[in-house]
Amino acid sequence: MRVKAVMPVRIVLVDDHRILRDGLRLRLKQEPDFEVVGEAADAPEAYACIERTKPDLVIMDLKLPGENGISATRRIRATRPKIGIIVLTSAVVDPAAHEAMAAGANGFLCKEDASEELVQAVRVVMSGKVYLTPDGATAVAQALSAKPGAAREPALSERELLVLKGLADGLSYKEIADQLNVSPKSVETYRARLVKKTGCATRAELVRYAVRKGIVIP
Repeated sequence: MRVKAVMPVRIVLVDDHRILRDGLRLRLKQEPDFEVVGEAADAPEAYACIERTKPDLVIMDLKLPGENGISATRRIRATRPKIGIIVLTSAVVDPAAHEAMAAGANGFLCKEDASEELVQAVRVVMSGKVYLTPDGATAVAQALSAKPGAAREPALSERELLVLKGLADGLSYKEIADQLNVSPKSVETYRARLVKKTGCATRAELVRYAVRKGIVIP
């Protein structure tokens, strides 16, 4: 019986500091199912590299020369909605985390933590989930709390918000059901309602919707 080969995760690195790209590449090369297929030092180079290599994931610095990483994330997301995007920042708690997630990033990572958390972040994002470190989550929460009128999206019920929080935390239907004392089937129903109300089909899209709308998840 022939075993089907597993295709590696194809990754493009975008950062204007070559020494950082070198470090990220060396770390990623330690994983047999990861492949760095291209690198870029700014947004225009990134667009050309992505078009040429068609990667599964982009790891991008927020503070690029010229067009910044948030604008680049928004443009990449608009043209390639299924690609994974992890943004990097030099600040432990960066207010730009909220903007990056709203622009379409799937993950947010501080450069200080990249050597330890990068592999986990890639795997989480490629599984269809959102990766936020505790500090990144803090930055998002601070931005939301400072946003005028960012109390709660009235179209979503309390139970739907709790299910949305569970999905954002990476919990399974059963784990969410146990937390809410309902059946997994009920969780599926709530998720279906979320999809219908928001138009977001995937877990990552639902989390980005919450960030974009300024929903404070209890």
